[in-house]
Amino acid sequence: MALVGCGAISKTHIRAILAAGQTVAALCDVEPGKAHALAEATGLSAPAVFTDYNAMLDAVRPDIVHICTPHDLHVPMAIAALERGIHVLCEKPLAVSRAQLREVIEAERRSTAMLGVCHQNRYEPNMRRLREMVKTQPQGGYATVVWRRDAAYYRSGAWRGTRAHEGGGVLINQAIHTLDLMQWIFGTPTHVTAHLSNDFLRDVIEVEDTAACTFESEIGARWQFFATTSGAVDFPIRICVRLASGELVEAQNHQFTVNHQVLSGEDDTGEGKWVWGDGHQSLIRDFYEHVQENKPFWLDAEEGAKVVRMILAAYQSNGQRIRIAGE
Repeated sequence: MALVGCGAISKTHIRAILAAGQTVAALCDVEPGKAHALAEATGLSAPAVFTDYNAMLDAVRPDIVHICTPHDLHVPMAIAALERGIHVLCEKPLAVSRAQLREVIEAERRSTAMLGVCHQNRYEPNMRRLREMVKTQPQGGYATVVWRRDAAYYRSGAWRGTRAHEGGGVLINQAIHTLDLMQWIFGTPTHVTAHLSNDFLRDVIEVEDTAACTFESEIGARWQFFATTSGAVDFPIRICVRLASGELVEAQNHQFTVNHQVLSGEDDTGEGKWVWGDGHQSLIRDFYEHVQENKPFWLDAEEGAKVVRMILAAYQSNGQRIRIAGE
């Protein structure tokens, strides 16, 4: 394995790679000190360190490369690997524009290699349980993401909070996993009405820190979504559904309730923060198994594109109901 981008999420990837019994042959970062620090922090045995991504791919020829870089770099790096026949596991979001989506989907189609996208919360047991329950017609649902991201967080990386490099704010970074869960559970929506604002970090970031959205399907199903990074503290994400039977179901990563009665709870024993979920290890192991067995991975480029299209439409909405464009 090789990994590019040795920032915050890279430790989670390295630990999952090692837990799957695989070897990290190379690390790449424009700041080599970050790569060396990551190797030391995770106990890697002297991986090769590169500052140039293409040079790493050509020199090492890894079986799989993990892409953990700023958002705008995901697609060009994924394409570079796919064109070399190297499998790609890409952090979210898959892309930051419709043009990038088209490019990476086409590159995956042409390649002999697979591309997987890290929407790891689909592996959370409570979210899978909720999806099974919602197969019966829901009357409605909503989700909330309330986290805290202060000025220090955004100043930790020059790309954070910028349209050019992050592609947006709370929707495309912090809330994207929950949005993906909503479309996975309820079905991909066709329309959105969104209101976005920067309420807390106006002098720090140029993107939204708060979003309120209503998503609709062709058959009239409707669900609401609220996300903000201006919370006083982090709260667990929450998805609530009213089923046609009248039951009120609420899922968090570590708790599941029906009519306010707790049916299951889990200890936080994984690698992720409890407000994020712990699905990386399961997703990465599953991706490796698909690669080894040469079976198409279910979270591929087209699947990862669904939530990006929803977010890009929300950014265009400006309070108007608009259609979510397909491919």
